[in-house]
Amino acid sequence: MHKDSTLGLSPAKLARLLGITLDCGSGEGRRNTAQNTSELIQAHLAGTLPFDTTVIEELPAIIGRLRNDLISRGGKTLGNVLTDPKSDLDTIKKIRKHAKRMAFRRDSKAKHAAAIAIYFAAIANALAFHQTKITTHSYDSLKASFGDLTRKPWMPSELVRLFTKARKCCRKKAP
Repeated sequence: MHKDSTLGLSPAKLARLLGITLDCGSGEGRRNTAQNTSELIQAHLAGTLPFDTTVIEELPAIIGRLRNDLISRGGKTLGNVLTDPKSDLDTIKKIRKHAKRMAFRRDSKAKHAAAIAIYFAAIANALAFHQTKITTHSYDSLKASFGDLTRKPWMPSELVRLFTKARKCCRKKAP
């Protein structure tokens, strides 16, 4: 079995597993403003990873050795996991994959921006804390993306710090 397999989980079940959802709020009809985007990202980062016994019982079949790591992270926020140097790389990869799927949905611009922020935060965590690139983007491309994201007025400060650290890693690795 492939190391990154989700064993056929649908995006909704994977979202439940990771405690990530985009269905938070009724601002669908509102204009995309920096404040709405910032609030949406903050809401995602404040969401907790599951500490649901039914999910915990399913974990061995779903992700094998990650079971103990996710149990120990149960109740922690997505923001804490993304900015924690000790976060498991496999967990970070799964968050990145799910955020990438969220970004392809036909949702509001604010939801798209939140998904992109989470996607790049997972990539930044892998670079900054694991010295591993978990994307096909080049280091130059990542450096530019991290720089652009740090200048967004709606970007939470904890992600700005993470992107800044990852950008430094990209500068060292870029040819």
